[in-house]
Amino acid sequence: MRFDEFVEQNGMVVVSVDRFAGFHVEVGVPSGWELFHSATGVRVWLCRDDPRGDVFCTNAVLTMHRVEAFIDAGAVFAMLVDQQLHSVPGFRELSRELGTATEGAGAVGAVTMQVTDALGTINSVSKSRIITAEQETVIAQLTLSALADSPKARANVWLTVRPGALTDSAPTDRHGIAPVGTRDADGYR
Repeated sequence: MRFDEFVEQNGMVVVSVDRFAGFHVEVGVPSGWELFHSATGVRVWLCRDDPRGDVFCTNAVLTMHRVEAFIDAGAVFAMLVDQQLHSVPGFRELSRELGTATEGAGAVGAVTMQVTDALGTINSVSKSRIITAEQETVIAQLTLSALADSPKARANVWLTVRPGALTDSAPTDRHGIAPVGTRDADGYR
């Protein structure tokens, strides 16, 4: 079952958010990436110097939601994967992992997907962080999509969610997300 269907069937309240109480959400992208769109709970970055950008521009999309109910993290992840697989006709799953977060509470999930269409083969990797509490579930999901033959490095795009709220002196953008940048060469966190 897709996550949106589950929420609707159970009459749950889902709110798009820019911050998680008690957690610091950080996204990193390499140089040459530009913040393209920003709305409550959604951030989109484009790789402006992608030489294949005239066909399909390499991009990263961060979504952040708070569900006003406890939902098992494994069930949430399975439903998010199902929803993503059904978002684009022909998407197929290549791999899926779910485990316990190493830098704080919650679960970390990853799914690798692929679709071939008139543009070529598009690879997509989605990393999710799901944190549950007594009466809520918070979800941060970063999805990276690119043409398979794009020469741009995609490994340096990462998401991390750590305990601790941002302080007023912490450098953030207008949505409370830490500034973009490259932390390490081994990739996505």
